Amino acid sequence: MGTAQIQPKQDPQALEQAFGVFNALSQQLTTAYAQLEGRVVALTEELAGTRRERLDERAQKEHLADQLGVLLEALPAAIVLVDVRDRVDRFNPAAEQLFPSLAWGRRWSEVKEEVVAAEPTPGDWRLRDGRRVSVSQRPLNDRGRIMVVVDVTDQRRLQERAERQDRLTAMGEMAAQLAHQVRTPLSTSVLYAGQLAKGSLSDQQRQQFSEKLLDGLRHTETLVREMLAFSRGGSFSKQPIHVDDAMMTALAGLQPRLRALGARLDIDLEATRRGQIAGNLDALAGALSNLIDNALNHGGQGVAIRITTTADDAEFLTLSVEDDGPGIDPVALPRVFDPFFTTRERGTGLGLAVVQAVVLEHGGSLRAAKSTLGGARFDIQLPWLPAAQAPQSPRKQV
Repeated sequence: MGTAQIQPKQDPQALEQAFGVFNALSQQLTTAYAQLEGRVVALTEELAGTRRERLDERAQKEHLADQLGVLLEALPAAIVLVDVRDRVDRFNPAAEQLFPSLAWGRRWSEVKEEVVAAEPTPGDWRLRDGRRVSVSQRPLNDRGRIMVVVDVTDQRRLQERAERQDRLTAMGEMAAQLAHQVRTPLSTSVLYAGQLAKGSLSDQQRQQFSEKLLDGLRHTETLVREMLAFSRGGSFSKQPIHVDDAMMTALAGLQPRLRALGARLDIDLEATRRGQIAGNLDALAGALSNLIDNALNHGGQGVAIRITTTADDAEFLTLSVEDDGPGIDPVALPRVFDPFFTTRERGTGLGLAVVQAVVLEHGGSLRAAKSTLGGARFDIQLPWLPAAQAPQSPRKQV
């Protein structure tokens, strides 16, 4: 007799609850799947949009790069890009014309050495074929630098031609001024020379006429001498010199006048001992002599003259000559360095013009102003000679 199997009794309520939970979970999964599917669709559209934007941006950049490339090709100026290793990275056809040895990957310093003959000033190059170029460069965010090179040969030639024409015009005006200046003392000299030819003159009259004649001739000689000094003011050889040597040379030649007028000198040349300048001792001494002589002429008897030097700037020395004379009329101040301009009856009007020509040739500058002493003040600024180029020259013994 077999054994009977007993089946577990099913609880309808439990089954109903299980089916309810199952249906709820199924509904949640369906909802979650639908949300996920929607999110995937949204992300896919967003990704597609981002991709389109990147493609558009890339297309714009490529279009801009093409435009820049065309612009670089068409520019008349030479463009050279040099990387941080000093290697040529890119250049345009104009650069190839200026620098025939230019090639991708070459060191820019080697190309420059082969092509550039001289660099008178930063950014101004003279090429070995005679052309002149203007160079400007800018860094490229630690990626090297870009250089723009412009051929200015024709502009320089036009400028030099205009300057030559200006010089010719100035020479014509100066010749006319010189003729006018010479004519007066020369006419006076001719007049008194004619008077001396008369046999009826007394010894006293003959002496007076002789002195007048000599005075006119001396004035003419001074005018011609200063004219020559002015014309030669910018033409002399340069060597390392001490400015105080030039000053002492100037003062030595003026000692008779200084004593005759009882001039009072206050001199401080300590700053000049810091170094030397590149210049010409005689030319600079002559210019300084003219400044001191100008103070004597305007200050007269008992004039006080102060000569000081300062070297506040590491590149320049400033030498000042001032007096307690009548000073410079503000109306005349802008013209004090013009050739033949003078406020003195017997002045040549060339003394300060000579000073300016000499100072400019020394690479310096000259300025006129009112002195704290009450008279005139002239400031000369001269560039120091770099220590590496300044051999120790023997000092003058005064």
